[in-house]
Amino acid sequence: MRQIVKLTDQEIDKVKELARGRDAKKKYFGAGRHWACSSKAGSSEASHYYGLLGEMAVAKYFDVALDERIFEKHGDEGMDLQITELGGKVDVKTTIDYVDDPFLRVPMGHPRDVEKLNAADAFVCCCLERKTPNIVQIVGWQTKDKVCQAKTKQLMRNGPINFILRESELEQVPAK
Repeated sequence: MRQIVKLTDQEIDKVKELARGRDAKKKYFGAGRHWACSSKAGSSEASHYYGLLGEMAVAKYFDVALDERIFEKHGDEGMDLQITELGGKVDVKTTIDYVDDPFLRVPMGHPRDVEKLNAADAFVCCCLERKTPNIVQIVGWQTKDKVCQAKTKQLMRNGPINFILRESELEQVPAK
């Protein structure tokens, strides 16, 4: 069963501020290795924004601190949150506009993707609709070991190769 998290206006404002800050790094090396995904979101800043909405929702749900660090010259380190109930270091993946059939996708085709993949113990899948960004659905989660056994697929031309897990392949998030 999905868990629904409603974000406050203050939380949305914090996400917007962090997204702007994280997007500023593109002045050093562009929109990143997965620019096709950012393009689909609308911009690299929008990609950060949607991802941070998922991170904020998961942090709120599990009552853990949101990682607010901004690295000027690189993206994150492959870990978004520390959640004991899910095995430790968690990477949150958020998809937009696919709430009827969301799936977890974890990039794995680039050496930096592998570094980030190895930094996490588990992955959480979230989804939301652009028109209601304050309502985030936590779809489920899976361990790194199970993610690495999943099928791979390139979902868009110029996009990354991903491990793909359907909702039915994810563990349910414990009810609170």
